[in-house]
Amino acid sequence: MQAEPEMSRWATERFGERAAAVRGQLAASLLEAATNAQDAQKSSRSDKRYAYGSTLMARRYEALVDGFRNEPGFQVVRPYGSPHHLVVLDGNLLLPFRYAEDDTTPISEGRVSDGRVSALVRELFTRFGPQTRYYQEELELGVDEAEEAAGLAELAAARPLLAQLPDDTRLIPVAYAANAQASLLKVYWGEAELIDDMGRVHWIHCEQIPLLTALPWVAQVLPDAEPDVAARFDRGAEPDLTLTRRPAAERANGMIFPVNSETTAEPPIAGAGERP
Repeated sequence: MQAEPEMSRWATERFGERAAAVRGQLAASLLEAATNAQDAQKSSRSDKRYAYGSTLMARRYEALVDGFRNEPGFQVVRPYGSPHHLVVLDGNLLLPFRYAEDDTTPISEGRVSDGRVSALVRELFTRFGPQTRYYQEELELGVDEAEEAAGLAELAAARPLLAQLPDDTRLIPVAYAANAQASLLKVYWGEAELIDDMGRVHWIHCEQIPLLTALPWVAQVLPDAEPDVAARFDRGAEPDLTLTRRPAAERANGMIFPVNSETTAEPPIAGAGERP
């Protein structure tokens, strides 16, 4: 098994001696959420991704709460109008979001939301994130007045609750890539500032969390996992790519024996409301 990388100075400053444990639990909780979403998709027996997207959206918050609830310095915040609880640990507010559905999209191109960010997300970055230096003004074209009014009402209701958190609370965005076929692919955490209303961020500090750091916690969150859980990440057997020739009779009668090709998969449907 690969050696666990040393903790960065940034992570140690945020969480002290338990930084490695926090990092591992983050990966394990998000793995649990992604696995739960896969199970929901399989149970739905549907080729649409609604079950996967909605389960992942809910479980990413719930799994973090379950994983950290017994830790010292643990708090939860449930902003007004949001069905989700956000974890605060040692004064660090964890905000999980899916930035990609593949492992090739650069984290620098990831977005907090699939559409326009909510007023709540903007407030989280404004109140608890680093000072914004790169904000890009967005033209308010196509923004429904009723939608804008609802967002302002949501923000007005959420602010008193967020104001109860200490002023030195700091936002930690936790960005992950996952899909219904491959489960959890990548996880990053760090510091970022929101630069526009479409959810693009500028990372001031960003580091990848190796998925192998989740292994000590996998048995706790995934009790039915196979013994060698490392096989899920980097020890899978290579697929057999042996090619065989078609029988001569089939090659000579192509109209009767057409070549079967894979059908184009329907694009995955992201979970609605990719926001707290």
